Amino acid sequence: MEHIAAIMMLVGCAQGNIECKELPAPAVGFETAEECQELLQPSINDARGKYKIVYGKCAEIDPALYIEDATITWDITSSDELDVQVTFDDPALPVVVAQKSDRKAVLSN
Repeated sequence: MEHIAAIMMLVGCAQGNIECKELPAPAVGFETAEECQELLQPSINDARGKYKIVYGKCAEIDPALYIEDATITWDITSSDELDVQVTFDDPALPVVVAQKSDRKAVLSN
């Protein structure tokens, strides 16, 4: 199984920091942060043909948590930098259903 240590976030903007949208990265994840960093500038350069301003950043993640559900949020800061946050969602609690009958209680999940 592949271990993911970083993700790349690319954001293209039509003008300034308005009308920005996420752009596809060259890979879903990277085994090392260094691998992500090596491909970051070429990926930004490729996107510059379509967008006036392109932001890019590699965000390191804990490889052990990669299989968990995650939320990735981004924002352009007042200092004109891309801020990327990766938060891992709490695993869903199991659902337990109880039913009363003439027999012993039945539990299933």
